[in-house]
Amino acid sequence: MRALIGGLDDNWAMKKDSDIPEMKLGALRVRVMAAALNRADLYMLEGTYNPNMKQGDVYPAGMEYAGVVETSSPLAPHLPVGTRVMGVTMGAFADYALCDPRMVLPIPEHLSFEDAAALPVALATENDALTRAGFSAGQSVLVVGGTTAIGLSAIQLAKALGAGTVIATTTRSDKKQLLLDLGADVAIDTATEDLTQHVLDATEGAGVDIVLDHVGGELFGRLPAATKVGGSIVNIGRLAGPATALDLDQVALRRINIIGTTFSVRTQDELAEVCSALNAEVMPAVAAGKITPHIDRVYAAEDAHDAAERLRANAALGKIVLSFAENGPNDESQRAPVANFFGSIAQLGYVVRDIDASLEGFVASGIGPWFLLRGVQPENFTYKGVSSAMAMDVAVANSGDIQIEVICPVNDEPSMYRDFLEAGNEGLQHFAYWSSDFQTLYDKAIAAGFTVGQEGQLGGPTGRFAYLNTEHHPGTCVEISDLGGAKAQLFDYVKLAAAHWDGSNPLQVIDPNMLAAH
Repeated sequence: MRALIGGLDDNWAMKKDSDIPEMKLGALRVRVMAAALNRADLYMLEGTYNPNMKQGDVYPAGMEYAGVVETSSPLAPHLPVGTRVMGVTMGAFADYALCDPRMVLPIPEHLSFEDAAALPVALATENDALTRAGFSAGQSVLVVGGTTAIGLSAIQLAKALGAGTVIATTTRSDKKQLLLDLGADVAIDTATEDLTQHVLDATEGAGVDIVLDHVGGELFGRLPAATKVGGSIVNIGRLAGPATALDLDQVALRRINIIGTTFSVRTQDELAEVCSALNAEVMPAVAAGKITPHIDRVYAAEDAHDAAERLRANAALGKIVLSFAENGPNDESQRAPVANFFGSIAQLGYVVRDIDASLEGFVASGIGPWFLLRGVQPENFTYKGVSSAMAMDVAVANSGDIQIEVICPVNDEPSMYRDFLEAGNEGLQHFAYWSSDFQTLYDKAIAAGFTVGQEGQLGGPTGRFAYLNTEHHPGTCVEISDLGGAKAQLFDYVKLAAAHWDGSNPLQVIDPNMLAAH
């Protein structure tokens, strides 16, 4: 596949024979159709975006994309193969990208791939800034740098979320009308007009509740005077430089909150939370047409150098987008066979604090009969590689072809079940895949980069199991299990009993010794 690589030179290098990214547990893979440029992409080339990144570090470029789900994730059943999606991920400037499903959003029907690629970073950035400033409907918002790509989105977002008065700035009078067309109530040319006076005039002398600043530099020093007493200034970008002269007496007297924000050092979980926050109000506003992307120019992926130069020169009015739709991969043999990596899901596993109460609930919903084993201790059980004498009560029943397992740990020995409960969880803890060739499946998982949280066996060496960690959905994990010996016989019996159950005798307690190795 094609991929743009950073860190080899002053610009990205197009590598046309890159490997398609291999699937990782919980992730989904997207066939990228369009990807948008951000200032952060240029900062990465310079080695200044992340304090842990140095110039010369080689990395897959790009962070914002739109495309089609090529391989789905069991953790995102709402995003099946073929779904048009957009989102944020590292390595977006490529024909295929591996994505955390928490940072993937369905594309509204009316948007093209190019339009959709221009939205995720801007929406996540501006919505996060408003949230950090404590925004509520009816408040006034000043967008400094309104004609930046994300500033154009900020104007529309503030209006869509119910801002009272929205004021936006530019440094060119001929761009003021665009700001008004996108929803700003007042547009100010800070190169020729008095920012403070115009803001005070528009807010009856009070100043704005919230400032979204994308510029920094000298202009930042003028913002406190235009901000309401008790208001907030959120610095998002520093296009005019990181240094400013600030009157701290004015900041103190007006009790102004100054907030800095960047995505460059946030954790994956933090970024996922920011992206997920768009689902409540922002994405419905996009779907309703209240927020529309403003595209400056679309370049072919092979012309990425020209696109970068346009962004560096500050010549763009809106987003610059790279198209990966043309000249993309068409050889199906390039694709790694990753569909159904482990096979089909055979079991859903619940971990609970009170197994008897849980089984009563399942029976009431029509699932049964249940077969309960108390005090089960798996053989050769290890947790994070260390031997553990964990004991548990286990019950199994079938709902059609899917087995339901309910587990309750009964001692304090370490296990992933105990971790799950101590984290405040209760309910679905794992989904399981069964195989008659466990070792091959186990080796395949390890080779693909999965790590084992706990493992052991029930019913001898043909009853092995392993629980695999997943970073994409903390708390929920994947179990792979050998299906042989006494365990296989029990599971066959449980399925047969469910198929003929008439509701009588819903719970049968059986001797755990029936699973003993023999």
